[in-house]
Amino acid sequence: MKNLVVLYGGTSCERDISVLTGVQAAAAADKKRYCVYPVFWSAGDRFYVPDKYSDLERYAKSEYDGGREVVFYKDTLCYVKKNKLKPLCKVDCVLICTHGGRGENGALQGYFQTLGIPYTSPDVLACAVGMDKDIFKAVCKKLSLPLLPYVTARESEDRGAVVKKASKLGYPLIVKPASQGSSIGINVCKDEKELEDALDTAYEYDDKAVIEKALDDFREINCACVKIGDEILPSTLEEPVVWRDFLSFEDKYMSGKKGSGDRKVRDFPAQLDEKTGCDIQNMTAKVYAALALKGIVRCDYLIDRASGKVYFNEINTIPGSLAGYLYTDKGLTLKEIITETVEECISTKRGAKEKGYSSGVLQYYAKGGSNACKSGAKKV
Repeated sequence: MKNLVVLYGGTSCERDISVLTGVQAAAAADKKRYCVYPVFWSAGDRFYVPDKYSDLERYAKSEYDGGREVVFYKDTLCYVKKNKLKPLCKVDCVLICTHGGRGENGALQGYFQTLGIPYTSPDVLACAVGMDKDIFKAVCKKLSLPLLPYVTARESEDRGAVVKKASKLGYPLIVKPASQGSSIGINVCKDEKELEDALDTAYEYDDKAVIEKALDDFREINCACVKIGDEILPSTLEEPVVWRDFLSFEDKYMSGKKGSGDRKVRDFPAQLDEKTGCDIQNMTAKVYAALALKGIVRCDYLIDRASGKVYFNEINTIPGSLAGYLYTDKGLTLKEIITETVEECISTKRGAKEKGYSSGVLQYYAKGGSNACKSGAKKV
């Protein structure tokens, strides 16, 4: 059997949602194929193998105290005992279930790539690009994808100049921290005063913000994408239907909590004409292919009700619940999706081909081949 680490938690604002995704993924993984090791990334930047990974109350504490501390050393998961490392298992793959922050912006991906451990999310560059709304919009332009008019603002810029530039787009506007997800720090503003307040909020989460023209009446459509074998497979489309000015964090993740009744939160499949639906799926597959993505991702779109025009909104390189629910009508279970993505990532080598090369430069300088090394440095 192969050893599969399911990594979740982290230090971002989306940490709690990551716990739910990780617990769900660990439960769904094929236990006949994999020996599953749930690993929780705590707020203190430490890793733990939980005693009971499905006990959500333990994760809710400010300091996690429910497991054995572990570290990754080379390609091995080790537990810490009396300040020594004891091998727990050789890691064949890490199923990354972290949302936001260093878990989704390429930092964690770079860590595992350096260790030589296969991981299931998109690679370092794709995660970094996908996490930054400003940079990703530049990629969308290159791919000729439809975008709403927008400007980028930095905290270091003159606030008056930013407001003046953004106001030219016409109100209402929507302000988003450039590198946040789950609708955190987002506000819709209808005048300059609200815009300034919205920028203050956005800058609490990032030093860069994206200011977009907000649609008055619109629909949001979500489409996941995953590679199954050699086929890039877009999902069936969904439409969230719980709205205020935009879908809030609570709407996304807490509308099904106890006491909320039978409130409908999404239409699945989304009710769209065939052409619009196909256009959205084709755009999603285009992005997946262009960025050479791995694992399962989700792309979000906006449709202007008045004109029917579709706009690309953003990408989630590690979506909540791994977006497995968007494939239920295609006969794909979360277990099967996890297996496909894990096996593909194990078989695929990441990054540039690193090949040793001896230039002779060090030998040259070691033998005093240049006066440049005789600059007064003393021997140690």
